[in-house]
Amino acid sequence: MIRPVVVLAACLLAACAGGGPSGGGGGGGGNKCKCDPPGCPTVSYSQNIQPIYDRSCAQSTACHRGSVPAGDLDLSQGKSYGQTVNVKSSQQPKVLRVKPGSPDNSYVYQKIIGAPGISGTLMPQSCPGNPLQGAVCLSADDIAAIGQWITECATNS
Repeated sequence: MIRPVVVLAACLLAACAGGGPSGGGGGGGGNKCKCDPPGCPTVSYSQNIQPIYDRSCAQSTACHRGSVPAGDLDLSQGKSYGQTVNVKSSQQPKVLRVKPGSPDNSYVYQKIIGAPGISGTLMPQSCPGNPLQGAVCLSADDIAAIGQWITECATNS
């Protein structure tokens, strides 16, 4: 006779095995984006991405902050992650603002690289050259960091 404790332990261990490549991101976390992050991400949201948003999109005079942010997108600290990752774009609702694992299918990335088919203008507005409302244009390193962060499954780290 198998003891109920042994059966319970076996079930718990099986539940923690993770989803594998087609599952949820490994481990028991259940990453709903079906993206398998690398073992050690090279780009941190809090250390790399949010500072870019703070400098170029959401400082006190920029467009993406406050009670009525441009495009219904507030990129200020504490709000930006929840308003971008796995959230539909207000300009093109069939496209996610950030689709983890896929920068080319992420509207935020499309807007900053000026991809064909975007609505409106390249972001930040009037970049390169004369950014509007005091925003700072993104450098090639900034754009590469955002693309790499999305490729690495856009984790909130």
